Amino acid sequence: MVDLRHMAPIGAFALVIGLSSAHLARADSAADFFSGKSIDMYVAGSPQGSYSYHVRVLSKYLTRHIPGHPNIVPQYMAGAGGIKTANFLYNVAPPNGLAVGTLLKTIAMNQAIQRKGVKYDAEKFGWIISTGPVDSVLALWTATSPARTIEDAKKVQVVLGSTGKGSATFIEPTLMNDMVGTKFKIIAGYKGIDPVHLAMETGEVQGRFASWESLLCCKREWLDKKKVVVLAQSGLVRNADLPDVPRIIDLVKSEADKKFLEFFGAASTLGRIYLAPPRISAERLAALRDGFWKAAHDPEYVAEMKKRGLEWGPTTGEAAKKLALVALRSSPEVIARARSIMGTEGGD
Repeated sequence: MVDLRHMAPIGAFALVIGLSSAHLARADSAADFFSGKSIDMYVAGSPQGSYSYHVRVLSKYLTRHIPGHPNIVPQYMAGAGGIKTANFLYNVAPPNGLAVGTLLKTIAMNQAIQRKGVKYDAEKFGWIISTGPVDSVLALWTATSPARTIEDAKKVQVVLGSTGKGSATFIEPTLMNDMVGTKFKIIAGYKGIDPVHLAMETGEVQGRFASWESLLCCKREWLDKKKVVVLAQSGLVRNADLPDVPRIIDLVKSEADKKFLEFFGAASTLGRIYLAPPRISAERLAALRDGFWKAAHDPEYVAEMKKRGLEWGPTTGEAAKKLALVALRSSPEVIARARSIMGTEGGD
């Protein structure tokens, strides 16, 4: 940083004007580029899920705060537990600032355990922002589930629906089977959480381990009419809405297991991330970061999030990237154990 205190007044004034002019020039350049254009927002989920809900709320504020006021156009790419969208954003989407993805919190962990199908390097994405945590919960359909408690789930098989092995819908119950002793049978392959919810209603599956917000935003009636019972939650910090619901980490006995679960719990802290393709220019990435940050702190946006009961807690792109790197740089022992539990030792 330049210290202006020891410069002649005229020189200091000239430098300030020069720095301001450079900043304005960059802003004008970004505005010229984005003006009259649309940004494709690739969503790792279905149009009915919580990720779509967040994008719809955020989009109008993004248009307001990104230079040039581009339109935001959601593009839904559910499948493979979020890996499909991550691969597309990394390998196919143009790195010109007109493609952004909201990806699942598990992208770094899936890379770390060498999940089959991963064709990206999470560190090389353009990290824009995390708008808040994503807490997942185990919710069982009361009309069909043979279990009503965790102890029940250790004794009887419960069928859960999953969007793919790369998502929390598969990872969290797999961890519980291995470390808590539950007997979940996981049916993967649903194209987004909405088909899983439909499968619960029709009796095809008996529950799911997915985001808490996907119930709050889209299935509030289930909660009000007690059509589901919520038995466990992910993450390292207990959700304020669920003070009496145990975290998975609360259900394991040994300190070694608790330490191991921190590897997975960090994903919830990473949260609802927005990324750009690799090779995006520093100028365009800076414009997106600035626009997203301002949108996420727009008083009207914050008020709307609170009104809708949605999680809010923005983290800068650089800070979110550092959280992701914790998973990527975990010890070989932790990664080997994670691969063993997730069944990736010999590939998926």
